[in-house]
Amino acid sequence: MRTAVCAVLFLLLFYQGEALRCNYCFGKGTTLCTATSVQTCSRLANACGAVILGSPLNSSFRQCMSMAVCQGYVQTPGAFAQCCSTDLCN
Repeated sequence: MRTAVCAVLFLLLFYQGEALRCNYCFGKGTTLCTATSVQTCSRLANACGAVILGSPLNSSFRQCMSMAVCQGYVQTPGAFAQCCSTDLCN
């Protein structure tokens, strides 16, 4: 029994699962950039974000980020953001 418990704990400790994957790009202008590559997110980045920043920046990006940061963009005046947490959803 003790061996089984140790084996389960060992597996849980080293199991990392599949990392979230997000579209990735940066662009200028008032439209969302076209994804140029796919980014594998770190453990701390649990969301894919697609963000358009209005004047004076006039830029956009898609990338991995934390859901809290993404929600911050959603609430920022002059920015349009979408947040999601499944592969390639941005």
